[in-house]
Amino acid sequence: MINKQCLPFECLQVEIQGIIKNFAEVYQCDTDIIVSTIYAIVSIAVNKSIKLFDGKYTNYPSMWICHVAPSGSNKSAPVKMLFKPINELNEEAVVAYYEELRHTDKDDSNKPKPICKKLSLTDTTPEAIYKALSFMPQMVYRDEIKGMIDDFDRYNRSGIISNMLSIWDSTSFCIDRKTEDPTFIREPFLEILGGIQPGLLKSTFGNPQLMISGFNQRILFVYPDKVPVTYYSDMQLNEAIMPYWTDFVRKLMTLEPTTLTLSSEAKDYYCTYYNMLQDKKASADDYMQYVYSKLQIIILRWSIVTHLLWEKSFEYYRKDTISGDEMLQAIQCMNYFESAAEKVYHEISGGMYQGSMVVR
Repeated sequence: MINKQCLPFECLQVEIQGIIKNFAEVYQCDTDIIVSTIYAIVSIAVNKSIKLFDGKYTNYPSMWICHVAPSGSNKSAPVKMLFKPINELNEEAVVAYYEELRHTDKDDSNKPKPICKKLSLTDTTPEAIYKALSFMPQMVYRDEIKGMIDDFDRYNRSGIISNMLSIWDSTSFCIDRKTEDPTFIREPFLEILGGIQPGLLKSTFGNPQLMISGFNQRILFVYPDKVPVTYYSDMQLNEAIMPYWTDFVRKLMTLEPTTLTLSSEAKDYYCTYYNMLQDKKASADDYMQYVYSKLQIIILRWSIVTHLLWEKSFEYYRKDTISGDEMLQAIQCMNYFESAAEKVYHEISGGMYQGSMVVR
């Protein structure tokens, strides 16, 4: 049950490694928090413009990530700082929206109303998420993800859990409301990033509906073994870090639409990993079977972002093939997430899950 692994980042481009190390040092936090946040932000920056076709299915790099760490562990401050480029883009989108609205003829009912092209949502309702997704890919960032999960109970009759599962699967669906026109959401892309304290895991994710439906198993839990002690420090980020990171995120948004494929070596590694999870399913309970099933998909999504972080030059992104080394990196990350999922399952099941066996 003890997760002794960390999310690897030593093979990523040197500048990204520098960001991870500098953030972890300045904010005295675990590198897993930084690595996963960078993956989440890269994901929403490229959203549906970069996809992977494995010969059978197409995957976008959308992922749901939840940081598990106690209060005062600095799990939020570095995330907010890394999120700054997205906030700047959101601000520009809002300004552009109101400027376009100001020049819109209110008497012209045939002209469509301007759309606010924000990339992320924070404190919002399921209805607002649906509406935003009907226009463009979205990211929900909740410092405390429990608030979003608690909202599910209030909107449960509207089929929110079922809809969220469809969203994760990028399955098109229609929202029908008695007082509104139908809203069709085509191949939704929703990134989720948030945090939670360990003591709140059971009350939040221990809901039988979340456990049985496969909702929990779609989440990548980032659960560091030991949280660094945060002593007072005047240390600040290297002054070159944020300008580089901001420029990096903005360049990602300009990449031409690309469909990636797996190299023969990457396909071999993926097949071996896939089959290993199939073998694990044979002796696992229902909950962990769901985890293994989702990891078989998530690894492809994770490998897309790994590919984008692998080399310094954006010229590299013209290579539309995921390499064997990139797939191996993704497999290492999935091993971490599998172990973290076990830790979470152990806690939300009240200690009934003990590694590869279930105490009955």
